[in-house]
Amino acid sequence: MKKIVFVLTLCCSFIPHAYSADLQVCGDIDVSPDIEFSTSYGQLQYDFSKNTKKISQIAARIGHKETSAFATGLATVRVENEYVLGTKAVPLSQNKGYCLVPEIIKVYVGFSRPVIYISKELPKNSCQYNLVMLHEQTHQRINKTALDYFIPYFRFAAEKIGHELKPIHIEKLTQIDKATDDMTQEFTDRFDKVLDVFKKELAVEQGKLDNQTNYTIEDNICKNFNAKQLRR
Repeated sequence: MKKIVFVLTLCCSFIPHAYSADLQVCGDIDVSPDIEFSTSYGQLQYDFSKNTKKISQIAARIGHKETSAFATGLATVRVENEYVLGTKAVPLSQNKGYCLVPEIIKVYVGFSRPVIYISKELPKNSCQYNLVMLHEQTHQRINKTALDYFIPYFRFAAEKIGHELKPIHIEKLTQIDKATDDMTQEFTDRFDKVLDVFKKELAVEQGKLDNQTNYTIEDNICKNFNAKQLRR
C-alpha cells in the first residue's frame, strides 16, 4: 500500500479573519474535507504461454489451488489502494500556533494487472479449453461485480472517517509535515479495515465458484459432451 502525503501550506492572509480572531482551540474547527474517490478495473490480459505446471506454481505462490480440469487455468488480480491527504494550517490568535485540518482526501481503490492464464497444453476450441476459459472469465467478472458493489461503501467510509479526523495543534509551520503524516496514518489505519472487509467478501464470492461441488458440475459438462461426441 502506498501512502502519499500532499501538503497545502497556506499563508495566514489566506485564512478568513474569523479563525484568527475567534478560535482558541483546535476542537472548535469544523472538519469537512473534500473527498475524491477513484477506481479502476485494470486492463485484462490473457497469457497462453505457460504450461499447467507453471500455472500451478503461480497459483501456489498466491495461496490458490484449483483441482481437476481447472488446474489448467488461473485468474489473478491485485487490489491496489492509495490515500492522498492535503491539509491547511489555521492560525490561532495571540500567537498560540496553528490548527492543522484536513482539506482534501483522495482515495483510490481498484485492481491492477488482472490476468487470465490458460495452459498451452489445452487443445484450443476443445470443450475443456472453452470451459476453463469461461471459468476464469467468471472469476474476473466476480472481481468487477464485487468492486462495483463496494464502491458506495468506500465513498461512505471515506466521508465518515475524513469528517471524524481531529485537527492537530502545532506550534510552528515546520511541524506541518509530521502532523500531516500522523493524520494520514490515522486515516489509513481506519480505512484499511474497510478494505479488509472487501477482500474477505471477495474471497467468499470467489469461493462460491471454486469448490468441489461446482468443480464436479462443471467437469461433468465436458464428460457428457465428449461422451456424446464418441457415440456419433
